[in-house]
Amino acid sequence: MKRVALQGKLAEKGVQTASALVVYSVLSLFYFGTSTLRHISQVYLGTGTDPTIYMWSLTWWPHALANHLNPFITRVLWAPTGYNLAWATSMPGPSLLMSPITKLFGPVVSYNILCLLCPATAAFSAFLLCHYVCRRFWPALLGGYIFGFSPYVLCQILGHLVLLFIFAIPLAAYLVLRRLNGEISQRALVGLLVALLLFHFLSSTEIFATTTVFGVMALALSCALGGKEMRHRLVSVTREIGCAYALLTVLLAPYLYYLFARGIPNPFNPATSYSNDVLAFLVPPPVILVGGQLFSSLAHHLPHVTPWDEEAAYLGPGLWLTILLFAWSYWRTKAGKLLILTCGLIALMSLGPVLHLAGDQLIPMPWWLLNRLPLLDQALPGRFGMYLFLVAALIAAIYLSDADIQAWSKTLLGGLCLLFIAPRLSFVQSVAITKVDTPAFFRYGAYKHHLAKGDNVLILPQGEVSNSLLWQAQSGFYFGIATGRIGITPAEFSSWPVFPVFQNGSEILDFTVQLDAFLGAYQVKAIIVDPRAEGLWAGLLSKAGMQPLLADGVLFYKTPPTVLTSFQSANAHQMVEREMAISFAALIGAANQYLDGGFPLAKLTPWKAQRLNLLNLPRGDARPVLAYPQWWRNLWLGAWGDSMVGVGIVGNCEDLRPLVDEYGGDAADIFFPFPHKLADGLKQGTGQLLMVFTPQGLQRAASKAERAAKDSTE
Repeated sequence: MKRVALQGKLAEKGVQTASALVVYSVLSLFYFGTSTLRHISQVYLGTGTDPTIYMWSLTWWPHALANHLNPFITRVLWAPTGYNLAWATSMPGPSLLMSPITKLFGPVVSYNILCLLCPATAAFSAFLLCHYVCRRFWPALLGGYIFGFSPYVLCQILGHLVLLFIFAIPLAAYLVLRRLNGEISQRALVGLLVALLLFHFLSSTEIFATTTVFGVMALALSCALGGKEMRHRLVSVTREIGCAYALLTVLLAPYLYYLFARGIPNPFNPATSYSNDVLAFLVPPPVILVGGQLFSSLAHHLPHVTPWDEEAAYLGPGLWLTILLFAWSYWRTKAGKLLILTCGLIALMSLGPVLHLAGDQLIPMPWWLLNRLPLLDQALPGRFGMYLFLVAALIAAIYLSDADIQAWSKTLLGGLCLLFIAPRLSFVQSVAITKVDTPAFFRYGAYKHHLAKGDNVLILPQGEVSNSLLWQAQSGFYFGIATGRIGITPAEFSSWPVFPVFQNGSEILDFTVQLDAFLGAYQVKAIIVDPRAEGLWAGLLSKAGMQPLLADGVLFYKTPPTVLTSFQSANAHQMVEREMAISFAALIGAANQYLDGGFPLAKLTPWKAQRLNLLNLPRGDARPVLAYPQWWRNLWLGAWGDSMVGVGIVGNCEDLRPLVDEYGGDAADIFFPFPHKLADGLKQGTGQLLMVFTPQGLQRAASKAERAAKDSTE
């Protein structure tokens, strides 16, 4: 009889587990799949071009391994220099897992499938944890939903697939709890943790790093609150977890080498700009059904530092009420104290290094310390609020499984929890769906008629409005791209004067030579212009003497062979020096003509000189800022005192030194970095170089500038 009863319980548990998986899968399909499944290869879930980074990654890792390439250093982006993918959101684990789907149906399909799988798997893993803790199906089902379909997931699914691989977090906690209760062996815990954390690391190093912090915090609190016997078991299990991390380090040695051996880059984004504002705990984001639309207008007017889709703090009144009731009923228990204190610590950490209230910075916060550790300094504290939903899920599951609470009260409270975090489907299924706009040039292989395999190209515009990563992936990496958007921009590229032009089309002085130098230095065989921006770029490139070929929906510009040979030795430092020399000379010449024309010295600005046709600045700039009329980009021109003229430029001392050598003898005063006077010559640093000229000194400098201008055109 006992055996039959046990088999019945196991069968019931199996049915419940399978039912939970089905429920979450159906919900994920309903929420996110109704607008994508019908055209799964023509549209994708998300906004902007961030999703194309993950589509590129889904293609890159299988391609690199199949072709015996180093998968960590790609030469097809920022070509031919290459890029270290260890510091990019390249998702090697999911990429290799999905490689059969990607090969058969393409990266867009793989991306959409992962977007549907991630919420369901996160919810299911949280269900397993909640069910193990509360032993009740319906409360555990609610707990799984709270974590897997939280506002954090609803926001991040709009563009950050890499942040949705969170299913390993509840599963790791589930394994640790089972080990503490003696239900699995030491070998099983270590082996399963290694496998779980390996995929976790290869999905998102940021989430892996914050998971480690969360785990350490939870273990430390458990030791502090537990009795002697519990502390003994926790210490033993902590050693086993340490063994798992040691084995994991060995397995990840190649990845860790590329992560640390080549130096650690500066944080991509400042932590203070991506932290939870206190108001984020109260104001629902636009993706939430109840209040999302109402408060979205309010949220846009509040001076928040963090974008709403990067905050993870809104639990809704239903969950906050549940947490308060749980604290009232369970505070005297060790488990209750552990969960409440953990909840508070997570909320505290998610506020970042500085407390923000409606955008105002108030006092330092604990994240300030973590922000100085490797890997963690790259993590954005607002995202740490994701763990808040896991703890809230456990609290709700435990409280609603309490036999002393009446059924109607449980139903009402559970309904409120669901209601206030329910998604605003009209927003998710319309605003968050993007159509794949791959031009026929890439879609049907026309690029093979214009490019040789391995040719380096420049696709414009570059940056946040470009889908060039997807186009390259769909071509099977047939060509290299001289730029890229998969992480922080390499300093070697960002220092080129022409690089900002590639992003926003804002013309610069000496554009033609600067463009030719970049094309020659990186042997760019062609420029391909996105058809959505052809109006801007056609005009700009025509000024550089380049004529397009309309090729299957794109503007195709072939780089002249003379450019590739004449400028193959060019480098960024040379071109920065040239750009500064031409800009500074133009300011000096304009100021000298201004004085010769008898115009009032007090009204001298770059904009005034341009209106008088004394200075030929690119026309794409907006009006001058009234508070700083003497500035044009990094250039400064204006009166200095009653009779002298100030000419200034911002840059690095290495690039500015030739200007001091050329014009310093004619200047009455030199400041660098302004407002400090230059005493012993330029040595180091970056800042504004300002030279002050008398009318006579300006005239001498203008003669030199005129000769330099003639030399540069010969």
